[in-house]
Amino acid sequence: MLNEIETSSFVEIARRDMATSQQLPTSIRDALNTIFTKPSNAQHYRKKIICQKSTGEKQNKHPIIKGRRHCVRNILIIWYLLGGNTKKTKCFLQDYAQKKAFEETLTELVDLTTKQYLEFFCFGVVRDKVQTVIECLKSPEFDLFTQKLPTPFSVSSENSSDIYPILQIHSQDIPWEYYMQQYQLAEKHVEERTFEQAKKILSDLEAEAIIRLPIVEALNRKIVAEELEAKEAWDYFQKILN
Repeated sequence: MLNEIETSSFVEIARRDMATSQQLPTSIRDALNTIFTKPSNAQHYRKKIICQKSTGEKQNKHPIIKGRRHCVRNILIIWYLLGGNTKKTKCFLQDYAQKKAFEETLTELVDLTTKQYLEFFCFGVVRDKVQTVIECLKSPEFDLFTQKLPTPFSVSSENSSDIYPILQIHSQDIPWEYYMQQYQLAEKHVEERTFEQAKKILSDLEAEAIIRLPIVEALNRKIVAEELEAKEAWDYFQKILN
């Protein structure tokens, strides 16, 4: 039987996927339990995920079929993009498992990219990234239950998890509007080429932020590039004069 199932539970897999050794936030844990353990509106997709032969064993009541651990990560991504709506996630998984049309759900994913603009913007989630996820889901060559969906987030080389922002979002209340206001102020200084003021705002924002903000990192890189370009232009001008 052990050769037929993953040795880790779906909760343990989720924690590894999000690179944390801590207990998952209640919202994530409850969603996973509902999606993976509750049979209501789940009979089709659970057959693709849960090893029915060993259901009920004490060490792992709902074991994942061997080779299908990526579905945990994928489901977390879909659940997140659907605004943390567990019911809609289960309905999508049912349709996907039965190869039914799910265009309505995919359209909703795009719509939510606009509705969750502040959050998505701060994390570097843009329509292009969501569209890449959608194209995979629509592709007959992609299998949601065995292959990995692309991440909808900007990935940090400092963190080994490309879906870690899901954990961050559900671990605390985040002042999205304040982050956006400070970012836009810094961006205005960049446009005016008052780089020192922009760097000060971004530095303070990074120090205050309770999460990593990819947009801040990107704007900092832009400032460095523009300062370097300005210095090279000045050095060239001085060289001509001399």
